[in-house]
Amino acid sequence: MSARITSANHRVFFSGDTGLTPEFEEIRIRKGPFDLVMLEVGAFHPAWGDIHLGPDNALIAHEMLGGKTFLPVHWGTFDLALHPWDEPAEVLAAKAPARGIHLITPRLGRAIEPSHVEHIDPWWREVASPSAERVLSYAGT
Repeated sequence: MSARITSANHRVFFSGDTGLTPEFEEIRIRKGPFDLVMLEVGAFHPAWGDIHLGPDNALIAHEMLGGKTFLPVHWGTFDLALHPWDEPAEVLAAKAPARGIHLITPRLGRAIEPSHVEHIDPWWREVASPSAERVLSYAGT
């Protein structure tokens, strides 16, 4: 499932669960480029490549879509993956700038204007890892 939202001034692309596909380029040709691209980046694993992008493939998909600003979604809500819950955000924070991708990571519940956000907000670094909390509770601390 994906959606394209268009106004007189902006184009937005939102993708649900997906794997990396050449159709992203076709979407850019027919409907893009996009001012804001929202792609899922969490719960990734090579075995799940057809249903979840993960951060590395999301960066490729963002470029294929001709995106200006990238807002990663579908990560950090539940600790259900085989990777640490904050790994998607850390990978993107490390790799997006080198690729010239404007990455935004707004704090939960905070309204933003994507084109006015200059830097990522690494808010997840201020939050205790759910995995660490679970380990501490098992240890009786």
